[in-house]
Amino acid sequence: MKIPALLDALKKQIDELKTRVEPIKDLEFSHSRFDMQLFSRKSTRLGDCQNELQTLYQQLCHSVTLNHTEQVNFLTEKIVHQMQAISREISTQALREKESNFTKKKEQVDLYERLSQHQDYERRLQAMVSEKELHLSELTDHRLQHQCQKELAVLAGRLYRCRQALLRIEKAIEHQENQYFD
Repeated sequence: MKIPALLDALKKQIDELKTRVEPIKDLEFSHSRFDMQLFSRKSTRLGDCQNELQTLYQQLCHSVTLNHTEQVNFLTEKIVHQMQAISREISTQALREKESNFTKKKEQVDLYERLSQHQDYERRLQAMVSEKELHLSELTDHRLQHQCQKELAVLAGRLYRCRQALLRIEKAIEHQENQYFD
C-alpha cells in the first residue's frame, strides 16, 4: 500500500473519531483524563484533544512530504496512541455517567445524614437550654445566677449556629432535589 493511501485511511479513522467526539466535545471534565505525555494541552475537554490530533495529522502529512522518516514514525505512533485514548474515553462515557449519578446520590444521602445529625444536636441543645433556664430560675445567689446566665448565653449561641447549619443543609437538599427535576 502506498503512503498517500495510508494517510487517507488514517484521515478516515480520524474523521470517524471526530464524529464520535462531536456530541461530547465541549463536555468539561473535572480533571484531565489523559497521561500528560500523550497530549501537550492539559485540557479537560475531548474537543481540544481531537483538535490536537488533527494538528498532529497535518504535521504528519507535512513530514511525509519532506521525507523525514523519524518524524513520520514518531508522529504516526503518537497519533495512534491519541486515537486509542480518545476512543477509550468515548467508550467509558456511559460508565462515567453512572459513576457521577452514584456520587450525586451518595452526596444526597450524606446531606440527609447531616440533616438528621444536626436535628439531633438541635434537640439536645434545646433540652440543655431549657434545663439551664430552669436551673437559673431556682438560683438566689447573684454570683451563681451570673455564671448560669453566661453558660446559658453560650448554649444559646451554639443553638443559634446549629439552626443556621440546619438551614444551610436544608437549602442544599432543596437545591439538589431541584437539579434532579430540572
